[in-house]
Amino acid sequence: MKKKFKKKPYISIKQKLLGSYFVILIIPILLVGVYLTMSIRNNLINNKLEEIENNNERISSDYVSVLSSITRVSDWIYQDEDLATLVTTEFDNPFEVYQAYSQYQMFEDYLRYYDEIEHIRFFVDNPTLTSTTGIYQADAGIQSQRWYQEGIVRRGRIAWEVIEDHITQRSHLNLVRAIYSNYQFVGVVAIAVNHEVIESILNDSASSVFITLDSNTPLYSFPEYSDINSAYSDFQPVLETVRTEEGNYGAVDTDNFNTDFTLNIRDVSIPKTLNSSMQVIGVVPTNSILEDVNRDLRFAYIVVVSVLIISILMLVVFIKTFNSRIIKLKNAMSKVANGHFSIERSIKGNDELSDVYNHLVDTSSSIESLMAINYEHAVQEKNRQLQLKDTQFKMLASQINPHFLYNTLEMIRMKALKNKDREVAEIVKILSRLMRKSLETKEKETSLEEELNFTELYLHIQKLRFGDQIDYKITNLARTDLVIIPLIIQPLVENSFIHGIEPKVGKGNIDIVIFEEEDQLKLIIKDNGIGISEEKLLKIRRILSSNEESSHLGIHNVQQRIKYFYGDEYGMNIESTEGLGTRITIRIPQVVKGKEGDFECIQ
Repeated sequence: MKKKFKKKPYISIKQKLLGSYFVILIIPILLVGVYLTMSIRNNLINNKLEEIENNNERISSDYVSVLSSITRVSDWIYQDEDLATLVTTEFDNPFEVYQAYSQYQMFEDYLRYYDEIEHIRFFVDNPTLTSTTGIYQADAGIQSQRWYQEGIVRRGRIAWEVIEDHITQRSHLNLVRAIYSNYQFVGVVAIAVNHEVIESILNDSASSVFITLDSNTPLYSFPEYSDINSAYSDFQPVLETVRTEEGNYGAVDTDNFNTDFTLNIRDVSIPKTLNSSMQVIGVVPTNSILEDVNRDLRFAYIVVVSVLIISILMLVVFIKTFNSRIIKLKNAMSKVANGHFSIERSIKGNDELSDVYNHLVDTSSSIESLMAINYEHAVQEKNRQLQLKDTQFKMLASQINPHFLYNTLEMIRMKALKNKDREVAEIVKILSRLMRKSLETKEKETSLEEELNFTELYLHIQKLRFGDQIDYKITNLARTDLVIIPLIIQPLVENSFIHGIEPKVGKGNIDIVIFEEEDQLKLIIKDNGIGISEEKLLKIRRILSSNEESSHLGIHNVQQRIKYFYGDEYGMNIESTEGLGTRITIRIPQVVKGKEGDFECIQ
């Protein structure tokens, strides 16, 4: 008893595609999307933090550059012997003081060339001096100031202090330094930092920034607050919680605030400063960073959902047209299988299915195409054979070929010898050899040397005929083992005599040069005859480039045999100037005779 197998449920291609789409694409895309969005969120937060850090680093670098310039000026003041001499000299009258001041202009130069400096105050204890630009008496009020006393205690070491100027009554950050000359105290210099220069540095900041002195005194801020101490005090509990030497601190919660802050605290390292410390503090509310990040993520979610919806719609359209294309392919394959090759030539779409259908169309038409090609090749081969026979006939017609002439010439030569006329006998002998060579020549290859010998026989006869009125030269620069088809040089030389040299008044010259050029053999026949008119030359060139019949039997015959034997890329070219002569150039491949009599081209 046979066991019955349950038939598998039928699942359409549409159902398979939809199921595969959800399993292979949508679920992985959602998982990858969640992972990528979380990664993007973290990367965006890190980029924001890095942006804050880079901003603080730039501000710190520019700020240090400003303070370094002021430090450098203080070094010059410290080393200025002229200044030390000026402020320690006791003068007898105000006029001497005026003259001394007029000769010392360094403070004015510092203020002129350094925008970083607001003003310079050099306080000295010399009753004979009067206060002027940069140099002031250290009265009891100044000497009682803490910064003045600590400046003397530090003995030339640099410190930074916030000082209220005794002239402008405005507070500035000042470099304070005691000045000594030859180990003797001279005075205390206070160089004020230009507030506008620092503001220009902070104005380019991408976040709120504070610059502090000794970790608790705010010097500058961006944005600029009307009460900087009050604004700074709002952040102090957070700063005290996270303060350290340097680093990023993100999303710090404290019980005192409803808002989280992302902070960046960077110590400012000022050259030659040991008694003061400064910090650049970047402050950004964490919720502002998260708002930017969430905005970018919302856009990313919209893009992902839009892509999914569009892909589902495209899949529905694809499935709708896919089935009709499958049926069309199936019907076409059935036709071809039954021997009917007339099917539609194309199918909608541009994918693998359309490629299969196109291959089927190619298969259905390949037999008909192959039959047509074979028929066409047969016709072309037949025409070629007929043309070759016709060319052979024309070649034979152009040769000096009657057999009875050879016997007649031999009889004439014998009679000339009998009559002791050796010159006539020599002419007849050469002509006889020329006749024999012509009769023996068939449509096969001969050596280049034999072809040149045959041509030279013809030239020799013409030389005997015309005497000193003609001259010729054959130069063979090619190798000796090359072979060519016969009778392609002599007919052209004969043509040069008939149409170029004979009608010419004066001495005629024919030069034949054979040489190798790359993989080709070039044969040049040049004469100084009457030349060819431009109109006639164009007609000859047109005939040579086509299969037209021509009265120029020798030239046309040579051209046709070269093309039939070697190919259409080879042949001859004619150049001529009326009254000056003609130049014929033949290009054929270099061919050598093989060891067993076969011929092979040189590559």
